[in-house]
Amino acid sequence: MDRSNGLVNVFIIGSPGEFEEIWLEIIGAEVKTTGGRGTDNTDPVFLPNTQTEKKVNIAGLTASSQFLIGRAEFSEGNIIEIKLLLGEDNFVVFGGQNFPLILNSEEAMKPKLLVNYTIRGGISHDIFLDFDAFRSFQISNGLEPRISLTPEIRSFLSLNTGRASGSISPANQRVAIITADENDLILSTTSSQAPSGNFSLRGLEAGKLYKTYIIPFNQAYLPDTLDSVRVNAIQNKQLGTINLRLRD
Repeated sequence: MDRSNGLVNVFIIGSPGEFEEIWLEIIGAEVKTTGGRGTDNTDPVFLPNTQTEKKVNIAGLTASSQFLIGRAEFSEGNIIEIKLLLGEDNFVVFGGQNFPLILNSEEAMKPKLLVNYTIRGGISHDIFLDFDAFRSFQISNGLEPRISLTPEIRSFLSLNTGRASGSISPANQRVAIITADENDLILSTTSSQAPSGNFSLRGLEAGKLYKTYIIPFNQAYLPDTLDSVRVNAIQNKQLGTINLRLRD
């Protein structure tokens, strides 16, 4: 790598949400920068998904799992926009059945994120697209349920953020894990990874206090809250094991 350029890697992470599997056909990503002189480039750079099989099970990208969408070298400057490019073969699995996803707009097929990430020469920059499985789907009930996808995605740069990791016990219990800031604004949602029960809260701003809500799918267990989660940049803080408590 040329020392005047920075390597940019774009990853996607996610969680199952209410589904068993979520399969998205990922074509790649477009990255738009300001360039070295601070002016917007007219043409974004396409980072292709080079895998032969383009479909990715977003539901499995929890804990430390991630999928590399694409990478490229960029000259020093700022990244100002990232666009995820989806194909047409997208579906979810629920109750053992496949249900196709409907993407009926340009915004759904090519979700765009406005960002401001500085590219520094000679180093690698890992950018994560965090797919929110709890807020990205609209379900219309009927004889044949229709499931529409409007991706809710946040992005973060690993150089500027930290993470907190732990595990859920019993490990076989599905939980929703919701992280919010001090103003109770939701930052991200995830879940524990089967069969280990491990989970990771990624993209946390250094020094900031977060609340984390543990909500079991099984109503026999009580919800729980971690009140003060704080990390340092590039740190993986260990939260230990969260023991789910049975209702009386």
